[in-house]
Amino acid sequence: MRTFATILAFAASAMAYSVTAPTNATGFSTSGQNTVSWSMVSTDAANFTIVLSNQQVNPPVQQILAALVVGTLGTIQVNPPSTGWPTGSGYQINLVANSQQLSSILAQSDQFSFHAPTSSSGSSSSLPTTSLVVPPTFSGQ
Repeated sequence: MRTFATILAFAASAMAYSVTAPTNATGFSTSGQNTVSWSMVSTDAANFTIVLSNQQVNPPVQQILAALVVGTLGTIQVNPPSTGWPTGSGYQINLVANSQQLSSILAQSDQFSFHAPTSSSGSSSSLPTTSLVVPPTFSGQ
């Protein structure tokens, strides 16, 4: 019976929260908001906290990006910390139980790097755009 319970616990943990973005291939931009995405199962905690982590630097980075995130959202845009996005590699996104338990990791992304934003090669105009608003006409009797 104990073996069955162990296998059941392992199977449940294998299908818990999973960070799907950022990945090693996509990373995070050093400018603006970045997207964190995840998958979950019905037995996962309803809320969690998103933490930017890097244990390869001294001192290690543990920066809360969002607290009380609703798990069923599946994706969220996170703003840069007040000091701005860092640069470099070895970063991970941790989904943790709450802002008081940063070591209680529910899921962890692959390691990724920050990269400069890519510029679009499409044409853009520096002229301001305007719109014309035509007031409705009324027929008075």
